[in-house]
Amino acid sequence: MADETAITVGMPVFGADERPLGVVEAVTNDVLTVGTLQIPREAVGRVSAGAVHLRVAGTALAARPENALAATPGEAVSDTTETGDHLVVPVVEERLAVGTREVNLGEVEIRKRVVEETIMQPVTVRREVVEVVQRDASGREIGAQEIVPTATPPEQQ
Repeated sequence: MADETAITVGMPVFGADERPLGVVEAVTNDVLTVGTLQIPREAVGRVSAGAVHLRVAGTALAARPENALAATPGEAVSDTTETGDHLVVPVVEERLAVGTREVNLGEVEIRKRVVEETIMQPVTVRREVVEVVQRDASGREIGAQEIVPTATPPEQQ
């Protein structure tokens, strides 16, 4: 266990990854204040050569709710914590619910207006007359009087 009584204001603080986190600004019985980070005393690994070395990485401290604003842009935030010989990694599950829903996007009003006007316009009228001439197999014209049905259908009883 680290000699936590030797921690004083102004000491440099390093995470478990040996990245500097800043200097101690305040010391209480339970918490060290380093910049905007609130570091619990349990996270202190050792105090040596005038520096405080933690058991957890600075990113794990920044992910804690009380240090939520401490993460810098681009820095990976993790909930992984290391206590003694154990590494605690929270289990996270994501679920996606896919569906559709009707959304009112507005209305469209369609109106139709019919206007009738009587106007005088010259119009060309074309008339077509069709004349049908029936010829027999030899090419002779058959008149209307010559067309005789070949068989009379039997009457239905």
